Amino acid sequence: MNFQNELNPQQYKVVTTTEGPVLVLAGAGSGKTRSVIYRTAYLINKKKVNPWNIFVVTFTNKAARELKDRLENTFGISARSLWIGTFHSVCTRILRYEEKSLPFNSNFSIYDESDQKSVFKKVYTKLDIDPKKFPPGKVREIISRQKNSLILPKDFFDFNETNYFSETVYKIYKAYQDFLSANNALDFDDLLMYTAILFHDNEKIRKKYEKKFHYVMIDEYQDTNYAQFKIINLIAKNHQNLCVVGDDDQAIYSWRGANIRNILSFEDDYKSVVKIKLEQNYRSPKSFLDAANSLIRNNTERHEKVLWTDISSPEKPELIKLENENKEAEYVAREISQLQSLGKSLNECVILYRTNAQSRVFENTFSLQKIRYQIVGGVNFYQRKEVKDILAYLKVLVNPDDEESSLRIINVPSRGIGKMTIDKISAFKLENNYTYFDAIQKKNPHLSGKQERSITELASKLKKWKVDSENLPVTVLTKNIIEEFDFIDYYEKSKDPKDISRSENIKEFIAAIEEFSENYENDTGEQPVLIDFLQQISLQTDLDNVNEDEEAVKLMTMHNAKGLEFDNVYIVGVEDGLLPHARSVDTLHNLEEERRLLYVAITRAKKSVKLCYTRHRRYFDTVLTSLPSRFLLEIDEQYLKKEDNLEFQAPRSKTGKYPKNIVLESQKYFNIGQKIIHDKFGNGVILDVSGSGNDAKLTISFSNGKLKKIIGTFVKPV
Repeated sequence: MNFQNELNPQQYKVVTTTEGPVLVLAGAGSGKTRSVIYRTAYLINKKKVNPWNIFVVTFTNKAARELKDRLENTFGISARSLWIGTFHSVCTRILRYEEKSLPFNSNFSIYDESDQKSVFKKVYTKLDIDPKKFPPGKVREIISRQKNSLILPKDFFDFNETNYFSETVYKIYKAYQDFLSANNALDFDDLLMYTAILFHDNEKIRKKYEKKFHYVMIDEYQDTNYAQFKIINLIAKNHQNLCVVGDDDQAIYSWRGANIRNILSFEDDYKSVVKIKLEQNYRSPKSFLDAANSLIRNNTERHEKVLWTDISSPEKPELIKLENENKEAEYVAREISQLQSLGKSLNECVILYRTNAQSRVFENTFSLQKIRYQIVGGVNFYQRKEVKDILAYLKVLVNPDDEESSLRIINVPSRGIGKMTIDKISAFKLENNYTYFDAIQKKNPHLSGKQERSITELASKLKKWKVDSENLPVTVLTKNIIEEFDFIDYYEKSKDPKDISRSENIKEFIAAIEEFSENYENDTGEQPVLIDFLQQISLQTDLDNVNEDEEAVKLMTMHNAKGLEFDNVYIVGVEDGLLPHARSVDTLHNLEEERRLLYVAITRAKKSVKLCYTRHRRYFDTVLTSLPSRFLLEIDEQYLKKEDNLEFQAPRSKTGKYPKNIVLESQKYFNIGQKIIHDKFGNGVILDVSGSGNDAKLTISFSNGKLKKIIGTFVKPV
């Protein structure tokens, strides 16, 4: 293949610049995936680099699958020897290989968000902590940021102030980590943290991977956090053969730890960096890109770039003003119905919103009008109860220390084991320092005859299946478990329509295992073992589960839309308070990320973009007057289409601040964990927020040890 004929000049430069650090600034729709694929093929076919010496990190498992498929189908390169995957998947692989140097064994469980919530409940109960004063979701977020910063509990106070709030968070963090350790389990953040610490602390292992991965490529570099930066830096800092691909204009994940500084400072972190801009867009017409460019140039945290295209269209992004959220949903439904009548597919349409709560009115309207829709980012297939029940059986067979999974299966299906029986098993476990798996295998003097018979029967089955798990294919093992308990028959005989759906989900689960087994065998030439399947399931994300071929309108947040494209894009709720979100206008950094969200949304479109905002919107039990988003005022009017009588005039501001005649600049926004100062009580940390702005009711822990409830107008952010 003639690479030069297949690529534009800038893409060709990306592919052929193989030595030393390379920064690829890849604008939306500019063919970055194509560039990464061709660069990998160039290294193998032209430079004769061994596939196992190439390390490619993608943003999703789906992207990794696509990359492997295209390497095989286009270039005839087998993916079996390549290290291609997400950060979490490759870190999991490394941690399983290097168990001798780690404080856990290779059969560790990976706890997802629902597992974490369950553990937190136990930790709060054990420590007698009030979840109203220390909201678990916020504390989990703080702990996640500690891990992303490579801060273990033992290092906590080296990087955090000592006060009532931080001391309590420390206790929760330590107890949470102790629980994970006792269960031989890791959460998603642990996968990154322990890999980074392993490379930092163990020079022998670091050099092993430095030598192995002589060419490193990282996609979506703007979305990396400190732990991910450290992993890559430790591998590549000596040989410097590192190519990072990303777009600071699409950095929208700081809320989960991503640090835009990684891409902005790349030229400071490495020597003699070659910077290449991919600015030609192959997705959207010029009018869409002009609008997007005029919006994003208001940001200061960015590398200068301007998207351009050869695609022309008379269409412009269109502003649509509606009375309220119900009229907004009805308008979008009419538009989509009209497209259907013209023979257009539903899967060519997407509705993008800032918050998940905005989907409700669209779901109601679409249901009434019989328009098929698919929510991306709803309940993950593998989070559904009936699927999690079966997964719990499989997890216990791999990791007997996994208490969460053991407790989930002990009375599923019902075998007459209640809380008292479980408490007796727990006591027996602690007395003898057993795992739950071992505890139910042993004769327990605390149990009655009936209880013991139920437990013995379960123990016998688990013991047999544990042996089977080492010999039988994953699909056969899973079918045996499902058939043993008649899970499918049980749900199919039920009169509850939801149970019929559950039986279908179990059948789909078996199909998913079959598909995984086939793909795994094609990739590796080996039959997968149970732990391989569980690892893949644990690392699934919402973006991996998007079925782009399903005949249904897609509903998703703007965060979930990155990396996707659609013919017709409806961006709804483009109003101040929603976009930018009320909680994200307190700093220029947060405001710029909100602006990037709208930029990402606009650049998903291939044929039409509708920007919808309403005059009124219901919040809780109150209907409020809405204001068009300040970002709409930043888009040059010549690039927008709007009705002649649409009132859309306001003073413009190059500072990015909303004009004072539109919204009060003095409005305050408060967040849990935020530092404040009070004239009488001094410095403090916010533990809880009720309401917004100056009228917000704040629960504050002051440095003098006092806990006070104070109205927002009486405190100032530090």
